[in-house]
Amino acid sequence: MLLSLSAVILMSFITVAPATLKVDTSASVLKWTGYHLAKSYEHNGHVQIKSGEVATDGTKITSATLVVDMNTITNADLEGAKKAKLEGHLKSDDFFGVETHPEAKIVIKSSDKKADNVYATTADLTIRGITKEITFDTKVESISESELIAMADLKIKRTDFEVMYGWSVENAMLDGEFRMEVKIVAKK
Repeated sequence: MLLSLSAVILMSFITVAPATLKVDTSASVLKWTGYHLAKSYEHNGHVQIKSGEVATDGTKITSATLVVDMNTITNADLEGAKKAKLEGHLKSDDFFGVETHPEAKIVIKSSDKKADNVYATTADLTIRGITKEITFDTKVESISESELIAMADLKIKRTDFEVMYGWSVENAMLDGEFRMEVKIVAKK
């Protein structure tokens, strides 16, 4: 009994040390989903995370920077000519204007605990050279001095970033938001 009580007391003092970790771009994933206004159909695909760094205090993300290569935007639900046409259109000025704005960026500024392993996260998101503060929930799957795995599901107002195709009172055909599901794997 005394031994198990000692073990519990000892374990309560063991914490993971703060760490700065490099994003593993081959294991990290950014999936996008765009919706028709009536949500009668959607398109989805991926964009590659180019680089990034995550700082932790041993229990949560304290700051992070993720750079996204917008030239890598792909579509996953179409094939052939339709797939190529949509990917080209997404890269055009109608959507993300990747010739002028080849990178997007997420800069996490803070996170506050909401529930077990879930944190209210505040970040600056830059798309098309426009930066806006956003908030979203981050779920920390695992955290140690040498590795972090975290997930987030972001809903982005596309008009905030001038992703305006199909968005006018007369011609509203796409939903006002798109979704980014992000899985970050960062290692020492």
